[in-house]
Amino acid sequence: MSEGKSHIVTKVFDENCDICKHMEKHDRATFESFPEIAYQTVRLDDVINHDGNRTKLRIYQLLERHCLSATYEIDLPVYMIMGKHGQYHGHLQGPATISEIRDKIKECLEDTPE
Repeated sequence: MSEGKSHIVTKVFDENCDICKHMEKHDRATFESFPEIAYQTVRLDDVINHDGNRTKLRIYQLLERHCLSATYEIDLPVYMIMGKHGQYHGHLQGPATISEIRDKIKECLEDTPE
């Protein structure tokens, strides 16, 4: 992770997801407007088939624990908000406005001990 970044946001998406495509118009720029946020994307299929990759496995575990519905479904995209050592700080799921993204990031940053 880049120097000075305290959090990483990982967007989990599917290439055939219309909401994921719509969110591309503003999600990266919105997250990257926070100097303490590093941003990355990963396909849902790559997380499910993590092949032992520890980062993808961690994302898979967090998705399973925090994002799945009772019917084992997930709304995409999911933005996993983690500390630089992989600790979970929150997530944002499905369609969101720029304002909702900014509010969620501020909430996670305020709730994180230094």
